[in-house]
Amino acid sequence: MIDARYSRLERYAGFSETLASWRSTSCAIVGLGGLGSGLAQFLARLGVARLVLIDRDTVDWENLGHQLLYTAEQAKAGLPKARAAAQLLSHVNPEVTLIPQVAELNRRRIDSLLSGVELVFDGLDNYFTRLLLNDWALSTGTPYFYAGAVRGELSARAVIPGVTGCLRCLVDRPPAPGEVPTCAAEGVFPPLLAVANALQLDAANRFLAGGYRQDDDILYSLNLDGWQLRQLRLSGPSNACPACRGRFEYLDGTLDHLSGQDCAAGSAAMQLAPLDLDVIARQLEVSGRFDLRRNRFCLVADAAGLRYTVFPDGRVTLNGSSDSQELNRFAAEYLGS
Repeated sequence: MIDARYSRLERYAGFSETLASWRSTSCAIVGLGGLGSGLAQFLARLGVARLVLIDRDTVDWENLGHQLLYTAEQAKAGLPKARAAAQLLSHVNPEVTLIPQVAELNRRRIDSLLSGVELVFDGLDNYFTRLLLNDWALSTGTPYFYAGAVRGELSARAVIPGVTGCLRCLVDRPPAPGEVPTCAAEGVFPPLLAVANALQLDAANRFLAGGYRQDDDILYSLNLDGWQLRQLRLSGPSNACPACRGRFEYLDGTLDHLSGQDCAAGSAAMQLAPLDLDVIARQLEVSGRFDLRRNRFCLVADAAGLRYTVFPDGRVTLNGSSDSQELNRFAAEYLGS
């Protein structure tokens, strides 16, 4: 008997043979913004066995126009996106095991954050982390489904270790600030994000069907100006690509110095000893400088276009600037560090 929840999926030929595989697969989404929001809902509705949700940021008002998972109440509370996503998805499909991770993906934590993951999906907005994720995928043999969207343009590619080339074949270094458009600077046409998700999920579905070949190594791109979908056929793993040859320089730390040069680097972070959020909230409130939002996961403080987020484990982030000196000043003045 067909489970009513999945009946329309099973009747579609594209899913009839793979739905059982989806429902036994552990997936991860890295980045829960515009791209990751759509992916999370689709994967939950497919009934994947386990869904790891990784994001370091909190829900804010500017997210609500294009990030489908979040509500005004969550923005008002400043909930971490991973927690907010899990909150909604638990109602969408209680059968899915949800693992929210309020964390920054870096080379020191990537193995633990992605432990047990069989498919990884890109919801990121910066190339340094994408190239790190690309290295991890190749080093572990994990399929990685990349997409990017900004303005009215998108691109997507599947990285299947040993079959296709990888992201580094196309982008060896993170673009410099201002070199390429970003969603933060130039926005995005929201429905385009669903098209990017469709390309990612179609590639993953074809992989689960066992039909992914080197002939399928294609970079898809779409521009809303004329709705031109382009398919650039690539030629599999490249002998000129360090990652395809087994040199994982983003993963081993060789290229750590490039992390601050990313085109989307509008943030900074630091790690301190565990913090008492009640004490920190009182100190910030006394200053009179900050608009404060507090929940049981973090404390968000907004001032003069900058957002400081303090987590009880001692992680502190700054959004609106990548000036680490500003973050150090904030920590010294209000966190006693």
